Amino acid sequence: MPKRIDHIAIVVQDLDAALKVYRDALGLPLQRVENVPAESVKVAFLPLPEGDGEIELVQPTADDTGIARHLAKRGEGMHHICFEVDD
Repeated sequence: MPKRIDHIAIVVQDLDAALKVYRDALGLPLQRVENVPAESVKVAFLPLPEGDGEIELVQPTADDTGIARHLAKRGEGMHHICFEVDD
């Protein structure tokens, strides 16, 4: 059974533009930005208040990846929700 939401991953075309919404307009603090070469993505981590998980903004860095194909087919938006569970 899920205990809480660990993170919500949102695919974006332009990480800097997305940060203007999530960080600047919504006031979510930017914890860090990481390049993940193994996944060909750049990810911004924005923790939610009270330790209730985080938002992960995911920008593809190559056109031939699953994230890039997801973005091309479905556009920007939620990619997945990760739940914390007991086991």
